[in-house]
Amino acid sequence: MAYHWTIATILRASRVGEKDKRLVLFSRELGKVTATVHGAAMPDARWSTAFEPFSLLYLRLYDRSHYLTVVSAEERIVYAAIISSLSRSLKAMALNQLLECVLEPRSEEPELFAAYVSALSHLNLSMTTEDEDRTFLQCTLDVLAYLGFGMSSLHCERCGVTLEDQVYFSLRENAFHCATCAAPETDVLLSPDLTTFLKAGEGPLTERQILAGIAVTLRLLRSTADRLSITQSFEQFAQSATALFHIDEAKQAKESCHEL
Repeated sequence: MAYHWTIATILRASRVGEKDKRLVLFSRELGKVTATVHGAAMPDARWSTAFEPFSLLYLRLYDRSHYLTVVSAEERIVYAAIISSLSRSLKAMALNQLLECVLEPRSEEPELFAAYVSALSHLNLSMTTEDEDRTFLQCTLDVLAYLGFGMSSLHCERCGVTLEDQVYFSLRENAFHCATCAAPETDVLLSPDLTTFLKAGEGPLTERQILAGIAVTLRLLRSTADRLSITQSFEQFAQSATALFHIDEAKQAKESCHEL
């Protein structure tokens, strides 16, 4: 038996019976864990509004044989602008679904935790839909890097050459190709600005390029999920994201060498 003090965000909250709540937490110190909050589902409970997604909490957890119970909580930050905006809350919830899918239980991931909290903060401060979408794209890139499929250095999937200029993305293989290996029917040329952002997470992007980047990362995440055998749990996120950004993943490019 032990107590843990931790800073955590709530990925998902659900009722257990008439009085309690079960939380899926992303903890800076503990990783992804599940905890119960007794009495939190009661309408007049002191914590009835505290244990919902899009808040950053300082929690004291009682650990009894890896069964966690919330003993006390302090609200550090509530991302009220996310809660009040349907667009922002749907995108943040999709990111929650993605993190819940890919995180290993009780595996400390401080860098990904910091990236996720940063994404919530940026979503909360977003002034335009373009800002929201750019934040979503950056967070998906951070998740890909966490899974070991980061794009700081791109190579052609076929010949292995390092890709600097003229980076093509295959809609058939969900892989990057050089100009020599690219197939005109299925490979799309990425713009220099989008390529730079995929590699470094920096630089200007148009709204069209941001959506193209999201389409690319969703395809890469789907391939990664297949490799990691988490396809079933990944599907909920995939459905949410494709609906949010109106992406038809089954559709092939109708124009050859069309630049994104």
